[in-house]
Amino acid sequence: MAKSWCYSFDNEQFRSGTFATRKAALQDAQKEGLAINKEKYNNKIEWIYISECKPAVNKDMYPDADIIIEHMECQAEDIGGEYTNEYPDVTTEQKDELTDQLHELLDRWSNKHNITPTFYTVFKSNKYDLKTLKSMS
Repeated sequence: MAKSWCYSFDNEQFRSGTFATRKAALQDAQKEGLAINKEKYNNKIEWIYISECKPAVNKDMYPDADIIIEHMECQAEDIGGEYTNEYPDVTTEQKDELTDQLHELLDRWSNKHNITPTFYTVFKSNKYDLKTLKSMS
């Protein structure tokens, strides 16, 4: 997977979206930082924090077979009480098959309804001067 980059002005809230290169993130951050610095922050923004990030993908949020089987076990116990011993009795291969089928179903559904995560995980950031873009790290 190709690297992605994002930025922040406080090293905490990385809400910039993602960029294909560090340079693109720096340029966008500088443009936005200079603009909002005058408008909102009375020139208090001095730094840009650029970080590599990993965009989330739908599959990261999909349940696996264990969650579904546990739900089935609980429902069975509610209905049949102590007579539901080992329901459902499934093999590892059957669990793997169910997980694969769940993910395929959820992929189709997510794609059909254009459900895509817009968040990401941020890794170690590097500090840059807003005006000069000189690295401070």
